[in-house]
Amino acid sequence: DIKLINKDVSENCKRKKIDMNQAAKGSTNPVPPSLSAITAGANEEMVGFQDVMDKLKLQLLGGSDQLDVISIYGMPGNGKTTLAKKIYNDPAVGSHFDVRTMCYVTQVYSWRELLLDILKDVLGPAECTKKEDGELANELRRYLLTKRFLILIDDVWGTAAWDNLHMCFQGSQNRSRVILTTRLYEVADYAKCKSDPHHLRLFTDDESWMLLKEEVFRGEICPPELGEVGLRIAKSLWRAATLCCLSSWCSQREKEESIFVEKS
Repeated sequence: DIKLINKDVSENCKRKKIDMNQAAKGSTNPVPPSLSAITAGANEEMVGFQDVMDKLKLQLLGGSDQLDVISIYGMPGNGKTTLAKKIYNDPAVGSHFDVRTMCYVTQVYSWRELLLDILKDVLGPAECTKKEDGELANELRRYLLTKRFLILIDDVWGTAAWDNLHMCFQGSQNRSRVILTTRLYEVADYAKCKSDPHHLRLFTDDESWMLLKEEVFRGEICPPELGEVGLRIAKSLWRAATLCCLSSWCSQREKEESIFVEKS
């Protein structure tokens, strides 16, 4: 039944998160992976939300000459990061900006590491490690003032993190844009420049079923006998993270009706 689905999927998600945490222990980066990191790679070809993507792309490509922040907020695991990356990687969006970069903030972050990551991305490898944090911020700001830039800032947990980064963007008059994702409306509203924050809705039943089919069958046709039970499962799972974890579980097994019935 549905409770068993959620239990199995929850355990699967926990295993994925543990694996990522273990991998991170061998890294010098102190920032732990977020749930967005788990879901972002699971479905790069975004299913659903076409109406949302069209609206946000218009905000990125049009509007004021001044800096604008396109904030996407909502509960964890509902597809914010995947949606933001899909828009960020859109060819029409990419060709509109001189320079693009992205960074992941998360709940525990290092301002210095964020600055170094962005500088390395936009300027290439350079001897920046001996400079003070303020010098790094000024160097980044001087460079960005001459460019029309797009920066994706993912998983911002607090206003202090935004304040630290925003100082590097102030004064831009080149129609530059920032895409910001966060779980918290307060953060999205605090970062607002021109555009109102966008609350990412939940998947519709059809979008949930489409995502489940895409992940499980990987381009193959879903057998008709699995359609009804698959749709019933999809309707009960409203988060992208949960759907992706369930899809991973199902994709490792034979695509037989008994497997779907077991989970329905």
